[in-house]
Amino acid sequence: MHNRPSIEWRCTACGDEGIISGWEGSVFDLRRRRPELVSMPSIRVVIPAEVAATLRNLVLVDTAGERLVFRARLADDADSAVFAAGDDDLEELLGYVAAEANHEKDRRRQKRLDQAFQALNDVVEQGR
Repeated sequence: MHNRPSIEWRCTACGDEGIISGWEGSVFDLRRRRPELVSMPSIRVVIPAEVAATLRNLVLVDTAGERLVFRARLADDADSAVFAAGDDDLEELLGYVAAEANHEKDRRRQKRLDQAFQALNDVVEQGR
């Protein structure tokens, strides 16, 4: 019998929980389709939790960028998120954030995208 992957989840706020299955091969499946050469992350980025939430809602991003964003973990204080990235990955994500901010009509979301851009750009500039 083939054991299909599943994701167990639980909300720490309300206690709701469940199991997600059947996601393989869907647009939400961020696994690599083929083996690729992956470099070890060289930068550790700490960003505010609301900036991380903004990044999770990017529309103009490729699958590699989505993998980077969804690998982020909440920091111990739960007010910030931490993710590891390579220089090139971070700069590419920065480009996606800039493009989306430039095309955003909603001023609140544009402000959040600008904040995300600034937080990521600060990290990139420190690395130079």
